Amino acid sequence: MSKKNFFNIIDFGSSKIRFSTFDINLNEKFSNSINVYINNDFENHFEAVNKIVKIAEKKISYHIEDVILTLDSEELFVVGISLTKNLDKSLKINKLYKSLILELNQIVALNYDKYYLSQIIMDKCIIDNKKVFYEIPTEKLISNNLKVDFKIICFPKILIKKIRDGFIKNNLNILNIFCTSYIKSQSYVEKLNQNKISFLDIGWRRSSFIFFENRKLKFIETIPIGGFHITKDISQIFKISEINAEELKKLFSKTDTEFSYENNDSENSITFHEIIKQNISVDLLKKVILYRVQEIIDLTFKKAKANSRKYNTVDSELLLIGEGSKIFNNNSFYLNDRFGFNSINFYTETDVQICKCGLKNQIINSEIPTIIVKKQGIFETFFNFFSK
Repeated sequence: MSKKNFFNIIDFGSSKIRFSTFDINLNEKFSNSINVYINNDFENHFEAVNKIVKIAEKKISYHIEDVILTLDSEELFVVGISLTKNLDKSLKINKLYKSLILELNQIVALNYDKYYLSQIIMDKCIIDNKKVFYEIPTEKLISNNLKVDFKIICFPKILIKKIRDGFIKNNLNILNIFCTSYIKSQSYVEKLNQNKISFLDIGWRRSSFIFFENRKLKFIETIPIGGFHITKDISQIFKISEINAEELKKLFSKTDTEFSYENNDSENSITFHEIIKQNISVDLLKKVILYRVQEIIDLTFKKAKANSRKYNTVDSELLLIGEGSKIFNNNSFYLNDRFGFNSINFYTETDVQICKCGLKNQIINSEIPTIIVKKQGIFETFFNFFSK
């Protein structure tokens, strides 16, 4: 079977590698995941990728070469850019929009050369200074001008190069790279009938706050604190290894208990054999987790509000996603909500569901034109400078 008949999606998470293969009809043919422990060179990640790809190839009798990658980073870079085109004759918007996308690629390549452009998001467009659209009206005719507001999501090029090099060593070609926290939340928004909704994606070493209004992305903010820092707190306070601390934290994901700032009665405490054996106070352990979770919510939201004051997230629902949020699955957390959320709830997601978000974005982005910007020579640069 031709390689074009399959879509292979890899979610390159900090603590888990997810892999799914879909056929040309978008049906799942294979799915698996492997837990990993991050290091600076991603050695464990690449070993997991190699292992899971070999399993997939054997399962579907097909040699995998091309993959679509989704990932997150605490160094995620998001910027808003507005572009305007003035016309001397009427033109359909779809043709003009393509030229704006090419121009946007050029701007990013020349002005943000340390970043890899992952995704282009159209916020809104204004036609002839009066008609506002939040989706591109492809057949609309423009008489005078078109203004489009974009948001672009970027990753550091040094990170992307390190990951690409690792995939090349495993004979894998990356077709596209998408931001996991954005594509997941975007997909979930489409299923939820709400005017305003917020997501907190708690990863391993970062957490991302994403806010949507009228199903449109308004902002993403990321802080370098995540589930790893909860594990590290447990390790330091109870003087146990980080591996044992992570195991203790994960035990709470399978229970039904309360996390609050008030002392709990001993009858309500969880009597895990592993915890009792190490003479660890369950109440103190719960408070360590609670305080760090509260900090993650406070810091991500405060940063978002500081950088995006014009958007009001009051009365929106906050949904908790990501591996680090699984502790919220069955447990009750009594957090200090200083931000006016209607509710704070855990949102269940599966590995296949996450990979399918990458597939959906690949299909959407396959028709977006791109431009390759060559490095300019000294005379070309000199000419461009004086031609502005």
